[in-house]
Amino acid sequence: MSPATPITLSVPTTSRAAGCAGETEARRWFGLALGSLVLAGLLSLTLVIGRLPFLGWLFTDPLFFRRALVVHVDLAIVVWFQAGALAFLALALGPRLPRLPAAAAFGLAATGVIGLLVGAVMPGAEPVLSNYVPVIDHPVFFLGLVCWFTGVALFCLLALATPARTDAQALNPGTVAALRAAAAANVIAIFTFAAAWRTTPDAPAIAYYELVFWGGGHVLQAANVAAMLGLWLHLVHRWTGQVALGPGVVTALMLALVLPELVLLPLALEGTTHSAYFSMATLLMRWTIFPVTLVALAAIARHLWRRRSELDGRDYRCAGLAGSAALTMLGFLLGALIRGSSTLVPGHYHCAIGAVTLALMTAAYDFMPAVSPAGSAPTSTRRARLQLLLFGGGQAVFGLGFSLAGAYGLGRKQYGSEQNVRSLGEYLGLSVMGLGGVVAVAGGLFFLAVMLRQAGAWRRASRPASSISHEPKTQNAPLAKVAR
Repeated sequence: MSPATPITLSVPTTSRAAGCAGETEARRWFGLALGSLVLAGLLSLTLVIGRLPFLGWLFTDPLFFRRALVVHVDLAIVVWFQAGALAFLALALGPRLPRLPAAAAFGLAATGVIGLLVGAVMPGAEPVLSNYVPVIDHPVFFLGLVCWFTGVALFCLLALATPARTDAQALNPGTVAALRAAAAANVIAIFTFAAAWRTTPDAPAIAYYELVFWGGGHVLQAANVAAMLGLWLHLVHRWTGQVALGPGVVTALMLALVLPELVLLPLALEGTTHSAYFSMATLLMRWTIFPVTLVALAAIARHLWRRRSELDGRDYRCAGLAGSAALTMLGFLLGALIRGSSTLVPGHYHCAIGAVTLALMTAAYDFMPAVSPAGSAPTSTRRARLQLLLFGGGQAVFGLGFSLAGAYGLGRKQYGSEQNVRSLGEYLGLSVMGLGGVVAVAGGLFFLAVMLRQAGAWRRASRPASSISHEPKTQNAPLAKVAR
């Protein structure tokens, strides 16, 4: 296929009207991901306002921000990432996905999200800002967390055991391999959580949950990176018409990324107070993620460079890929500068998670036409590009502002009047952070508005899906036609 040839993926009307299990589950998981992002975005705006030095005096109860931060992080880092990746995996598996077990997995996960929200407002609930998976110390919240992870693990295991679809909606094999690697890493992470919960001795809440979620939390980062790389490959394929990496190379990279994470499960079973449990998780994060990412990024850059004269730089995929890659590299750089517990830490991980989020957002503009009927209104490529630039740019400024304040020694996990901002550098850093945060939230709300409008079409009678294009719609419009 020539790179200049549009990719057209058409699905028979009868198959879409039947509503295959894969497409139904893809909609469900993506709807759950969008719902979590709506709530997380609203909470993030509250957190940004609470960080601003000239408004901090309005908020004298730090526990309010800590509760908001717990729910925000769990929705934006855990639920959004896992549900978004599983939506694409469900689409990749299609009608081969077993309907009843898949529905049971989703039901458990959705019940879990409700438990997280209800547990957050229970009287006397104490927020615990543990790394990776912060919690609210209440049985209802933990019941929700268990239901969520159980549902995700069940769906991931189903996905690993189900062969990929081979019809017109099939994703390229490299993308499927990366998404399966993300599913495997999520299963490893969840089992590591369970093992750590069993072996961690009684301790004060912050120390206890730090031990429980430390090992599995590091594995979740590998899962997120695997999903991001899979989405990069998907976007490159949709943009250029050719794959950047073959499935064999992708599988080798994913094995290098995910397979070493298996060592954390026996270490957690041996006991989370052993030094090897802590040090090995850190070493794996430090030495497995960035080499695999750089190799994949170099291959993608080489692929795009060779076809630069044939590509339209105004395509929204260009903005999404470039923004996600830039945030990834910025996250690596800021991570290398960390020397203590300052706001440089959240500066680093907000760039890292922003890269994954931007990849998911960009791919969502291809996902929605694949699961929506033809009557839905297409999204302007110009509007999609603007939204991605807003979010990506805002997230980069947000991370840099945090990092600037951290360079002057501002402590992390402090809000409102407890920040004790002392220097001009801290004021400047937090002000830059606030500006970037507002822009990023605006970009996030822009994305949600577009996606929710598209999701409204899911209730209509199923017909062949429309495409993201400037071209007029027709009754027999191709599914996900790529405009270049």
